Amino acid sequence: MAKVTSSEKIIRRLYEITNSHALGFDKQVEQLLKMGLERFNLDIAILSKIEGNKYLVKHCVVPDDVELSSGVEFDFSSTYCHITCHADKPVALEHVGQHDQYASHPAYQSFGLESYIGMPLKLNGQLYGTINFSSPTPYNRKFHAVDIDALQLMTSWVEVELIRRKQEKQLIELNAILEKKAYQDSLTAIPNRRAAFKHINSDLNRISRENNTAVLAIIDIDFFKQINDNFGHQVGDDVLVQVAKTIADSKRDYDYLARFGGEEFLLWLPNINLDKATKVCKRIKDQVAALSSQDKNITISIGLTLFSPENTQQIQIKANAKAKIDELITQADNALYQAKAAGRNCIKTFSNQ
Repeated sequence: MAKVTSSEKIIRRLYEITNSHALGFDKQVEQLLKMGLERFNLDIAILSKIEGNKYLVKHCVVPDDVELSSGVEFDFSSTYCHITCHADKPVALEHVGQHDQYASHPAYQSFGLESYIGMPLKLNGQLYGTINFSSPTPYNRKFHAVDIDALQLMTSWVEVELIRRKQEKQLIELNAILEKKAYQDSLTAIPNRRAAFKHINSDLNRISRENNTAVLAIIDIDFFKQINDNFGHQVGDDVLVQVAKTIADSKRDYDYLARFGGEEFLLWLPNINLDKATKVCKRIKDQVAALSSQDKNITISIGLTLFSPENTQQIQIKANAKAKIDELITQADNALYQAKAAGRNCIKTFSNQ
């Protein structure tokens, strides 16, 4: 049987650690540092981050009698890593006190560490920090090429993993932004039609379980086309934004407002009856009317419909929520048409009679 070389052992152990994804990054780094300590037969292992002249200990493995932990900061220029980063390559020192150049370095004067091996960590060519191993006692042998190879392998994995985690975080943030945009009206910055359907779909089930009521309102800006024709689309957009903000400021905190399309808004009022919902909508109508100026008369028409589930309807509502929402919107639209027919600037409620 062929003898397993030191390098092969390192590679196998590194493979085991780096493929143990279930451990999580912090635990993997801890095991990586422990592997390095075993390999080099040293006492202190650190993965650091460097920002300006600040040296931050991100991860460390140390003996019980050494007071060092993650989060501790040092002056970068007073560390051996200062030497490593300026060398821009692995640095291995067996007995610093006998070294012509480094025996007088502030790091040796401050910490008195006799043996050290470390390497810069870089992300996309930019210095991130270092991975390093040290001991207060001189090294009992020479650091060999295989030691440098082991250090480079460990450093390479940490660099790749840090880049991957950064990209993963950026991707999560980007997806959150994209999801927000997918459910937000770009002009008024309130939820859009798609978001409204999603929210009401979820809320219908809750209201049904609680055997409560809700009101759906469709709000339309009166004579909006005339505003666009007389003053231009920019003024029309400004009016849409002002009306959206006014409705948002006038509704109850737990009501849900969305731009339904064009000059129409959808307002979902949960846990309320028609009388109270009408009062809320009258307050909104009055606040919007207060936006009027000498040249622009801004009013709204509102159509309301009541959602009142029965206990026996809960299963049906859950299975046919979309159809129920469509039905409520149709009813509110019919009430809105009645408001327009009545001269606009008023509130009408849907009735089957």
